Amino acid sequence: MPLYMTVTRYAEESLKALAEHPSNRPQQVAKVVESFGGRLKDFYWIFGDDDVVMIYEAPNNQAVFSILLTLSHGGAIASQKTYPLLSNDDAMDAMGRVGDTKTGYLSAVKEWEGWRDEGGMG
Repeated sequence: MPLYMTVTRYAEESLKALAEHPSNRPQQVAKVVESFGGRLKDFYWIFGDDDVVMIYEAPNNQAVFSILLTLSHGGAIASQKTYPLLSNDDAMDAMGRVGDTKTGYLSAVKEWEGWRDEGGMG
């Protein structure tokens, strides 16, 4: 199942509520993730601009979108950033395909390699 990482910043009201009334957020998040066919693997509180990082499996992007909408629609979250994660084995496989697949693509550097501007109109 695909793996995702979401970094979340809670709204100030949420942080205030958590300070006054502690709540086991991983337990609550796991309920949502599981409802859409996924599994919460890790949940960490972090320092800095964001508050939480969670790593979870989900069947597809639509499930992830549903998870994120469910978690954010109550107004408790100020922002979320989500990243699909690749294992090193999957990344190595993808890197191997780059050399094996002929696309005809030239980067701008390669396309203009050796070109000299002689000036003039053309």
